[in-house]
Amino acid sequence: MTGSISTPARNTFREQQWREAHDRYLECAREVFARLGYHAATVADVVAAASGSRATFYAHFRDKADIAAALFERILADTAALYRMPARFPELTRDRVRAWLDEDVLAFWTRYAVEIDVLTQAVADDPRVAARHYQWGVDAARELAPYLALWTGEHEQAGLTRALLLVLQLEQACYHWLIRGVGHDRELVLDVLADVWWRELTFLRTGP
Repeated sequence: MTGSISTPARNTFREQQWREAHDRYLECAREVFARLGYHAATVADVVAAASGSRATFYAHFRDKADIAAALFERILADTAALYRMPARFPELTRDRVRAWLDEDVLAFWTRYAVEIDVLTQAVADDPRVAARHYQWGVDAARELAPYLALWTGEHEQAGLTRALLLVLQLEQACYHWLIRGVGHDRELVLDVLADVWWRELTFLRTGP
């Protein structure tokens, strides 16, 4: 007679319930934030929209800032893909950089305007969310890895900082322009951003 010790099956049904509730709160939070704005919206508004309970909300999220950060986390894969594009240019030219800004970056900001606006306001209110946002910026900068290949050893941090500042600069420009509605001439902004990114990427590629 032989026997074996089996591993208990994971409670996949309970995991599925948890995920469905988590996603429902995120979807409802996005709708509430889009309708009321981040500062006017409350946890109670999100709970009501989700037809849930405060206890369930706090089982998933720490507070309003935390769910705002979780909303942005859902688009991190697309954020990484966006910044990976320049690393895959067949040839680094100013025109190619400008086309990326025009066709891909602006489309990204339009598609995720709610998530970006909510996160930006949460960052201002909560140091923990601000720290998470900074790390996401570093992760985005690392997607430019081919341009950082020569920045090694004592120069590694300098190269990464240059790439990070490119990302943060672009975020701030797009936020004020596309989210807050500060008036700018589209073609002029694209021209200036293209100049900055092309020159800096060219510099990064040549190494320290």
